[in-house]
Amino acid sequence: MPFFDPIRIGASGAADTTYTVDRSLRFNDDDTAYLERNVTSSSNRKTHTFSTWIKRCEFGDYHLIYTQGDNAGNEMFYMFFNNNDQIEMQQYDYPANQGRLTTTQKFRDPSAWYHIVMRVDTTNSTADDRFRIYVNGEQITSFGTRTNPSQNLDTWINDTTFNFRIGATGYNGMKMDGYMTEINFIDGLSLAPSSFGETDSITGQWNPKKYVGSYGTNGFYLPLSDNSGTTATTLGKDSSGNGNNFTPNNFSVS
Repeated sequence: MPFFDPIRIGASGAADTTYTVDRSLRFNDDDTAYLERNVTSSSNRKTHTFSTWIKRCEFGDYHLIYTQGDNAGNEMFYMFFNNNDQIEMQQYDYPANQGRLTTTQKFRDPSAWYHIVMRVDTTNSTADDRFRIYVNGEQITSFGTRTNPSQNLDTWINDTTFNFRIGATGYNGMKMDGYMTEINFIDGLSLAPSSFGETDSITGQWNPKKYVGSYGTNGFYLPLSDNSGTTATTLGKDSSGNGNNFTPNNFSVS
């Protein structure tokens, strides 16, 4: 059963900027638990930042982080853990990948919280900087597969044809199994992980910090902290001020 897990995942080492996260949401793949939002406003399809903290519960299978695309798998942008426990992302337009990164690094620590940032800016003149992945504040630079998108490519993110999903795709059964929290989506900005985290000055540990800045038209912030119900205004409530709430599917808070 998916549930809130009251785990503190970090605190700043600086006494005057302490920031803790006391709740996370359990995505159970057996229940096909996911969050979904109908994107009704067209916006920037070239530039965005997605940031979340994840604790994995299962390995050796495909686990979806976020996606926007059709239910046939022909037109999709998606980021996931693959069956080799590597982080992978793709911008796919049948029959070709328009952009793809697959890390050589594998993420198999069942006790670890991973802070993952996907940084997208297809307007960037440097090809390797159009898609960037960071884990715990460090940029990933070693990839088994790298296909850079063309400059100024429109991704499927913020396309009003498709819904935005967190935790499961709509077409192939790829589902998250683990905990997620502190989900930030910044529409129209390419941001470094320092916007969402910082290094503890004493322990050297990478910890969360509160994002302060613009979210853009379709941006949202999901703290996933309201366990009073499984509605779009409780569990799925957007706390960015934009009102871009998500509909929870197959979750329980009992």
